[in-house]
Amino acid sequence: MTGHLAHPYAAAVADGLFSLATLPQPLASEIDRYERAILALQAAHDALDWPLFTDAPLAAMQATFCDDNIGELVQAVRDLHARYSATTGH
Repeated sequence: MTGHLAHPYAAAVADGLFSLATLPQPLASEIDRYERAILALQAAHDALDWPLFTDAPLAAMQATFCDDNIGELVQAVRDLHARYSATTGH
């Protein structure tokens, strides 16, 4: 098991996209839920990253799906920030 953080999520964390302190509560709650979903997908990816699965190609494919979905959720958070910035000027 690698225990790696998917690159898009790690980059988003480094960019501060999951820092909720200055956001309005509804937006912060939405981003928090996205982050919880991302962490659950990360846990699924890590569980699938085990070399002894009988059907290793299936496990690898499902782990890839987890990474892809993490990337899509990170993009959703980026889009939320962009919309918030466009409406507030922040």
